[in-house]
Amino acid sequence: MYRVIECLTQDHNYALVALAALVCVLGACLSAKLMRRMLVAKGKRKTLRLIFSGMIGATTIWSTHFVAMLAYDPGYPHGFDPLITVLSLVVAMVGQTGAMAILGYLRPPWNYVIGGPAYGASVASMHYVGMAAYKVPGHLVWDAKIVAASLLLGAVFGVAAFQRITHPFGRRCWLGAGVLLVLAICGMHFTAMTGFHLEFVPQLVPPEEVIPDYALGFGIFGVTAVLFFIGFMGMSIEMHIEREARGKIETTAFHDALTGLPNRLYCAKKIRSYGTLLGQDRRQRVAVITIDLTRFKEVNSLHGHQAGDAVLIEIARRLTAACENEEFVARLGGDEFVAIKLGFRRVDEVKAFAERLHARIIEPLNFADRRLSVGAAVGVATSIRDGRDLDELLQKSELARARAKSTPGCDVCLFSAEMQKQNHDRIMMIEDLSLAAARGEFKLVYQMQNAVDTRAPVGFEALLRWDHATRGPISPAEFIPLAEETGLIRDIGIWVLRQACTDAASWDQPLRIAVNVAPQQLAQPSFLEHLSDVLIETRLPPERLELEVTEASIIDDQEHTLKVMRKIKAMGVCIAMDDFGTGYSSLATLRAFPYDKIKVDRSFIRDVHLDKQRDAIVRSILLLGNALGIPVLAEGVEVEAELAFLREEKCQYVQGFLFGRPVSADQIGPLLKNGGRVSA
Repeated sequence: MYRVIECLTQDHNYALVALAALVCVLGACLSAKLMRRMLVAKGKRKTLRLIFSGMIGATTIWSTHFVAMLAYDPGYPHGFDPLITVLSLVVAMVGQTGAMAILGYLRPPWNYVIGGPAYGASVASMHYVGMAAYKVPGHLVWDAKIVAASLLLGAVFGVAAFQRITHPFGRRCWLGAGVLLVLAICGMHFTAMTGFHLEFVPQLVPPEEVIPDYALGFGIFGVTAVLFFIGFMGMSIEMHIEREARGKIETTAFHDALTGLPNRLYCAKKIRSYGTLLGQDRRQRVAVITIDLTRFKEVNSLHGHQAGDAVLIEIARRLTAACENEEFVARLGGDEFVAIKLGFRRVDEVKAFAERLHARIIEPLNFADRRLSVGAAVGVATSIRDGRDLDELLQKSELARARAKSTPGCDVCLFSAEMQKQNHDRIMMIEDLSLAAARGEFKLVYQMQNAVDTRAPVGFEALLRWDHATRGPISPAEFIPLAEETGLIRDIGIWVLRQACTDAASWDQPLRIAVNVAPQQLAQPSFLEHLSDVLIETRLPPERLELEVTEASIIDDQEHTLKVMRKIKAMGVCIAMDDFGTGYSSLATLRAFPYDKIKVDRSFIRDVHLDKQRDAIVRSILLLGNALGIPVLAEGVEVEAELAFLREEKCQYVQGFLFGRPVSADQIGPLLKNGGRVSA
C-alpha cells in the first residue's frame, strides 16, 4: 500500500492524474449505463449496445492507462512503441466486448461471476500490453506478487460492478456500478505501477520511431474524444428514438384512435389521480359527468358507419372546445363519453357544465349532403353530496345517466339516493333471477290456442311465471327484459324449453306446444345442440314443437339467424313469427325466412270490430298471410265480436281469454277431456 501511495504522490503529475481520473470516471459511468441498457435489450438492439459498451469500455481503460503513463515521470528518457500502443487498444476492445457479452448473454449469477473476472482480465491485458509499448533505457522487471494483486483487484471490483449492473436497486444504480468500474481500472493500474523496477542499461536508448509524450497525448485525446463522442451520440440518439416511440405508444394506448380524445385507460388513470387529490385535500371538489348518445344507432343504420364516425369526431371536437379550465373529457368507447370537473363551489355550476356539453352535442351537423343530429343522456354525480370516492362517483353518474335515458324529456339527470336504492333492488333481483330455477320458483302455465272455425284446441303456448320466495309473484314484464339484458335468458330459455316439452309429451292429445325463443338464444352457438338434446330426452315429436321468434331476433344478424332457422326447420320443428306488426316486420322478412305461422299482436285485436284503423291493419295482415300461404293466429281475443270479425276475415287460429285463462300443467288433462272448455 505504501508503494502505491508513494507512486501516486511522488512519481506522477497531479494535473494529468486528475485528467486520467476524469476520463476514467466519465468512461466508466457511460460504460455502466450502456451495459445496463444492453441487459434489457433484445435482438439486433442488444448486439448494437454490446458493441457500443465494448468500444466505450476499451477506450476508457486504454485512455486512462496512457494518460496516467503520461503523468508518470520515471526520471529517465522514455517513449512508446506505436504498433504495440495500437495493439493494446485492440486487446482492450476484444477483452471488453467479450466480458460484456458474458454479462449480457449468460444468466445470473454466472454472468457476473464469470464476466467480472473477465472484465478485470481485459483491463490487466490492456495494461501489460500497454506497458510493453513503454520504451526505456533498460529492462522492466515485474514483481509477481504485485502483478497477482493487481489482477485480483481488477477481478474483485469487476465482479462487484457486474453484480450491481445485473441487480439494480434504483434508477441511478448505474452510478454505483460506474464507481466500481473506476476502482477496478484504477486499482489495477496503480497497483501494477508499483510492481516493476527498471534495470538500467546505459547503452540502451529509446528507438527513434517511439511516440513522444506530446504526440501520444494528442493521439489519446483525439481517439478518446472521437470514441466517447460516438458513444454519447449513439446512446443519445437511441434514447431519443426510444422516448419518441414511448410517446407514440403512450398516445396510442391512452387516446382514442378515431376521435383523439383520451380513452378509457387514460380516464381510469385520471380518476385515480383525482381520487388521490380528494384524499389529500378535503376542500377539493370533483364532479363526474357521463354521456351516452341517443339516436346514434339510427345514424349508423340509415347512413352507414362512415357517417357515424363523422358524428363521433365532430362531437369529440365540440366537447373538447366546450371544456374550460379544470374540465376534462374522454371517450369511454362506442357512443359513451365522460367528463370531469374540478374547482367548483356549487352543484349548479356542474349542472351548467353538463347542460353546456349537452347543448353542443345536440346541434345538427353536416355530413356529405345530409344534415345529421343525435341526442344525449347525461348523468351527473358530485363529491359535494354523492361521496368522495371517484369510482363510486363514476358508478353513480352512470346510474343518473341511465335514468336520463329511460325518462322522456330528461336530458340531464343528477344522481339521487333513490336511484341507488333502485339499482340495489335491481342487482338483488338479478341475483335472485339467476337462482330462481334452482330454487324451484319458476313455473309454466299454458294458454290455449284454438281453431277459429271449430273453436277446438289446436295447441298451447307456454308462459313463464316467477313466484319469488319473499316478493311473491313477479310480472314477466318486469323480469323478462332483465333476463334478456343480463343474458340470463339463455339458461332460463333452455329450462322453459325442456319443461314445456316434458309437459307436452305427457298429454293424451298430440297438440302443439309453442315456446318463445329470445334473440340471444338463437345467437347462442350451442342452441341447436340443446334443442336436439331436449327433443331426445323428452321424446316429443319435433312437429309438435313450435318456436316463436320476434323479428328483433333476425334484424341484427340475418345471415346467421337464417342458417339457424333452416336447421331448426330441417329438424322438423315449426317456427312462428311472434308479435307481428309491432317491430320491424316487413315483406322481405316474411319472404326470406321459413315461417310456419304469423302471430298478430294483441294490441291490434283489441276492439278490432270497433276501430277502423285496427280493422284495416288486421285485414292487411290476414290477406298477406293468405297470399303467402302462411297461417295467421290472432292473440288477445277476449270477446265474441272480435272472434266473429276474425272468422269473417278467414283467420285460422286465435288465442285469448275468451277461451280461458292460462292453466297449469296438471289442469291440461281435464281441460282436454272437457273438449277444451274450462270446467265450472
